[in-house]
Amino acid sequence: MKRLSCALFLYATALATLQPVSAQIQGQWVSTGTMQSARELHTLVRMTGGKALSIGGADNSGNILNSAEIYSPTTGKWTLTGSMAEARDQFAAVVLTNGKVLVEGGVGTGNVILSSAELYDPTTGVWSSAGSLSVARAGHTATLLPGGKVLVTGGCTTLACSPAIAASELYDPTSNTWSTTGSLNTARYSHTAVLLKTGKVLVVGGAGSLTSCELYSPTKGTWTNAASTTAGRYLNTTTLLSDGKVLAAGGANGRFPVNSAEIYDPIANIWTLTGNMSSGRYAHTAALLPDSTVVVAGGIGQSISCGKDCTSYIPFSKVEIFNETAGTFAATAPLSQALAYHSMTLLTTGRALENGGIGTTAVCCVVESTASFYTPLTLTFSASSLNFGLLQIGLSSPSQTVTVTNVSGHSVAFTSIASSGDYSQTNTCPTTMTAGTSCTINITFTPTKTGTRSGAVTLKDNSPGSPTQTISLTGTGETLALGFAPASLNLGSVVVGSSITQSATLTNDGAAAVNITGIAISPANGTYTQTNNCPATLGVQQTCTFQIVFTPPDVFTYKATLSIANSAGAAASLPLSGTGLD
Repeated sequence: MKRLSCALFLYATALATLQPVSAQIQGQWVSTGTMQSARELHTLVRMTGGKALSIGGADNSGNILNSAEIYSPTTGKWTLTGSMAEARDQFAAVVLTNGKVLVEGGVGTGNVILSSAELYDPTTGVWSSAGSLSVARAGHTATLLPGGKVLVTGGCTTLACSPAIAASELYDPTSNTWSTTGSLNTARYSHTAVLLKTGKVLVVGGAGSLTSCELYSPTKGTWTNAASTTAGRYLNTTTLLSDGKVLAAGGANGRFPVNSAEIYDPIANIWTLTGNMSSGRYAHTAALLPDSTVVVAGGIGQSISCGKDCTSYIPFSKVEIFNETAGTFAATAPLSQALAYHSMTLLTTGRALENGGIGTTAVCCVVESTASFYTPLTLTFSASSLNFGLLQIGLSSPSQTVTVTNVSGHSVAFTSIASSGDYSQTNTCPTTMTAGTSCTINITFTPTKTGTRSGAVTLKDNSPGSPTQTISLTGTGETLALGFAPASLNLGSVVVGSSITQSATLTNDGAAAVNITGIAISPANGTYTQTNNCPATLGVQQTCTFQIVFTPPDVFTYKATLSIANSAGAAASLPLSGTGLD
């Protein structure tokens, strides 16, 4: 708790009762490397060359860090680079038009509010002085303006953050100097800022659950009041959408996580509520994905009881995707761990990279050194694996079909669709598949040898992350063979004392008739029973059907095997599974 109380001092006034106790897979988070240092309240930016730079923050011992490290999307590794002259957390970072990275202010060693600024040169890996702010500040925002200057506004000048400040200033990278500009109409901290496509800067909310918003005009150097948000919020995310509108999602209102979201229209100067998130959250992250949806990840949002008439909140791992066209949030794959006060940026590959933050353990809280990336969901498959069962060598199976659907908001261009192993495929997929459309892949198995024959259909396309999608294939080649379809039966969950029936088909895939010499279920305890219409002799390509009845005697998962002894050799077997429910 000491780490949290120190790290979150800027929010203590309003959150006094809120102490928080390589494969590329679409629509999933994949761990990628471990940072050299655990860090929270840091910044993460994507540099011009495509690598990401993680800067400063605080570690598990409460130390404020001056170190920085670089993530390479090519290797998936983090490497240390030059350190800042001053350790800092709760600062802001901006990638300048010349490729250098500017950091300014923040909280330094000894909990001193900093006025210093530094520049990182990615070509040398060295930090240099960028002068000093006119006002030392932390919990502020920094925004790159169209002309190349940087606008810094708001924040705190003391640990208690009382009062907040309204002062704003500009950094000129050409002269490496700072100058004051118009002040906010309302002092604020823990607010958000975004550069609009109009060239103005929109500032939203702030601690104290402010609803007020303001617009900065770079040409005039002044702030004017904008329309107010419907809900007061801070520690929220503010995302510029593809159409130039702005999404404000979540945040804290008083001590409670907010689940509402609203959209700002710069032309009409109005905020409009949109669909709610399934879970309220603050101190989360968000990124605009290449298909114009927004991924919202983690944050403080899980409620816990802290005694009579007391509810507190801790980090959680829930992730949601916002679709502006539908005006809805939908759950997607969660983070691998609960996180809040972490950082996220969109890589040039189209994947969203998150790192650091504070997570939860059985004891309470821990600052993380982990990182993971999210590859946006573009294609869905009706099946990710197929089993073709037993088949005589040299014969070709009936084809099995997989449907591929483009669920994204953009077109997908296929580079290749190819099969491997003892499998062949044909498909109806166009070179470019438009959003919302589907195509089919028909796959056939022709075993060339006995035993298990593995293969795959591999799809390569231009989806974000340039992923390779695979449909795993398996089948068994035999000289003479009896085989079941499906290859196994899961009869699901059944109330104890009740029954369910499913069927399976036995086929003679051999080149000669096969005598059935025995039929048995093991273990033979009556949990599974069968009836069938099989003749004593099964001709070439002849089939018969088994009706399998599952009657669980107790609350338990039961497994068994149906075996067919025959004159062709090894017994044909059908694995059975099911679960009894109370």
